Amino acid sequence: MGVCRVDTAKGHRELAVRYALNDRDGVDALLSDVHRLGARRFERGDYAASDVLIDLDRAIEAARLTPRQREALRLYYIEDMTLEDVGAAMGLASGRKRASRLVITGLNRIAAVFSRWNYGELTRIQQWESATAGAEVNEEEIA
Repeated sequence: MGVCRVDTAKGHRELAVRYALNDRDGVDALLSDVHRLGARRFERGDYAASDVLIDLDRAIEAARLTPRQREALRLYYIEDMTLEDVGAAMGLASGRKRASRLVITGLNRIAAVFSRWNYGELTRIQQWESATAGAEVNEEEIA
């Protein structure tokens, strides 16, 4: 039998590094690139992009966004409208300010779902704790 030298997890690792989905900034980056990921999914058959988009869809459902939050996210990220245009399209009295609040709240809710799923990259504190856990055992053995 031969050995496969193709790194099948490379795409998943690259996306995990690019989109740390356990915080609002990572979800914002993912939603900002949703068109590009869709193109990668269908034009190149990129399984990693497909997985991330499916997980994003499930996270949006699990976040239980209000209809206004869902609409604000759709207009801002999918329709590529500015916050001013989102506020006007939704008929919001305070326009940009209210649209921004809806988008941020929606992003926070989606990020909370990814965080519950432990979807994001390890934080530096978690990396440090896991790296030093073995060192503490070794120090106890020495003493």
